[in-house]
Amino acid sequence: MPSKRTLAGLGSLAAVVGFSGVAAAQSPTAGTGLGLPVRMGIRFGVAAVIYLVLGGACAALGPEYTTNRVREIQDDPGSAFGWGFVVGLLVPVGLVLLAITIIGLIVTIPGLLLLAVLQFIGFGVTAVWLGNTVAGTRGESVGAKDAVVGAIVLAIPFAIPLIGQLLVNLVGWFGLGVVGRNVYENWKD
Repeated sequence: MPSKRTLAGLGSLAAVVGFSGVAAAQSPTAGTGLGLPVRMGIRFGVAAVIYLVLGGACAALGPEYTTNRVREIQDDPGSAFGWGFVVGLLVPVGLVLLAITIIGLIVTIPGLLLLAVLQFIGFGVTAVWLGNTVAGTRGESVGAKDAVVGAIVLAIPFAIPLIGQLLVNLVGWFGLGVVGRNVYENWKD
């Protein structure tokens, strides 16, 4: 009499072999049917609108705060990027590791929600900083022009598949770093 393990193993093998033909018949780019230039154009447009909203909100709702954060990036970009690395990578990893414990969930959930808000503000500051730098209004108060130029500057690399998102996230660490450092310094005082 064959064992149940052998029958289960053979059944699993038959299922894998049976479904492998279905998987192989699938199109590697199933879905839209749009060409690469169209998809890149859509990615550019969506990214430009998102970064325009984030940067415009920062410039309109907190012009003094945004101007101060932009000046911090311009004065010390290395520190801004370092803080961005800590806030954007190390803190989320630490929070997720803390979530393994039941008690850690009490800290992790609000912490990740706070990080999401910091990301939105940080990307808004990044868009305004890039716009301020590219538009040549360095040192002046930030405004709508900086938000528009920064949104377009961030949307250009974002349109590139795969590598564009990584590049934009790395550039976004500058804004996230100064916002995170500001929150930390205010909390510490």
